Amino acid sequence: MPSDKTTDERVRRVMDVLAKGREDYHSALVATSEELRGMLDAGSATVEARAERTAAELGSFAVGLIDIERFASFQESGEPVAEKEAPRLEAAARTLQSLLDHEDDLYFVRVEKGADLRDAVASALARAGRAFGAARTVELARSGKYDESIHSAWLDSFSPAVWNRRERDLAPPLVVDVDGTDLRPGGLVDYLDGAQKIIILVRGAAPPAALAGLITPGLLVLQVDEPEDLAIVADASGPAIGAVVPSEACRFVHLPSTDGGRGRLTVEHMPTEEPRRALGGISAFQQAEGMRQLAVLSAGWGLATPEPVAPSGDGASAPAPAGTAADKLAAWILRQADVSGTG
Repeated sequence: MPSDKTTDERVRRVMDVLAKGREDYHSALVATSEELRGMLDAGSATVEARAERTAAELGSFAVGLIDIERFASFQESGEPVAEKEAPRLEAAARTLQSLLDHEDDLYFVRVEKGADLRDAVASALARAGRAFGAARTVELARSGKYDESIHSAWLDSFSPAVWNRRERDLAPPLVVDVDGTDLRPGGLVDYLDGAQKIIILVRGAAPPAALAGLITPGLLVLQVDEPEDLAIVADASGPAIGAVVPSEACRFVHLPSTDGGRGRLTVEHMPTEEPRRALGGISAFQQAEGMRQLAVLSAGWGLATPEPVAPSGDGASAPAPAGTAADKLAAWILRQADVSGTG
C-alpha cells in the first residue's frame, strides 16, 4: 500500500503528472509476473500448487493494465520448468511480487536532510531495477548460465549502471523529495539516459539555478514553481529532469535539440540579485555560478529570456540597459563579474 509520503498533496500532484510512465512500468511488472507464473504453473505437480501460486502472485492487481510490448516478455517453450531451475524462478517471482506491493512508493524517494541526493536516487532506481534483474535471472536460469555468486544479488539491487539499452528505455519514472540545502543535482547526469524521467520536489529555500548545470543539447531540463507545469517531462521521448522550486528561484525550460543543434532555452524568471549567503553546504559562489551559467547559455544562444533588473556593484538594483535580451543578459553577467568598470 502507498505510504503517507506518497499521499502528500504536492507529491500526489507530481505523481499524477507521471501517471502514464508509472502505469507503463506497472504494466510491465504485471505482464512479466504473469509470464513467469505461466512458466512455473507448467511445472507444478498438482492443481492445488497451481492455485496456491496464482492466489499468492496475482493478489489485487489490475490485470487491465497489462502491456506486454512494453517489456521483454519470456518465450514459452511448451516444456515444464526443470527442477533445478524452479528455485531461481520462484525467487524471481517473489521479487516481482515485492515490487508490485510497493505500488506508488516504487516511484518515490524522500531524501532525508543532510543525505546525498545522488546516492538516494541511485538506491531508488536500483530497487525498481530489480525487475530487470529478475528478468535476466530467469533468462540465465533457463539457458543454464546462472551463476549464484554473481547473479543472486540482482534480486536485491540492480543498479542503473548495469542496465542495458532496452532496460534504460523502460526506466521507471522517479519523484525525489529533497531539502533545498541538499540540492546538488550534478551527479544525477549518470542516470539521465534512455527514457529516464526524474522530478525533484524541493523543500524550502534552494540554489536559484541548481539544474542549469545539467543543460546539454539532448536533455530536457526545467525548473518550475507549479507541479502541473511539469507535464512536458512526462511527454518527452528521451531523458528528462525537472524540479519544482520556490517561486523566487530561476524558472526556465530547455527543450532538446531535434536537428543536432543546441536546443531551445527559455528563461521565464531570473532573480534580481545573486545569493549573498551560503545555503547549508552550498556556498553563495556556487549558487551564483548556477545563475551565471543560465545567463551565459541564454545570452550566448540569443534565446527567449525575461528582462531582468541588473544589480549594480553595491547590490542595489538598477534598470537593465536597452537592447536585445542577449545584450541585457551580457550586461548582467559583466556586472556580476565586476568587470564593467562601473562598480
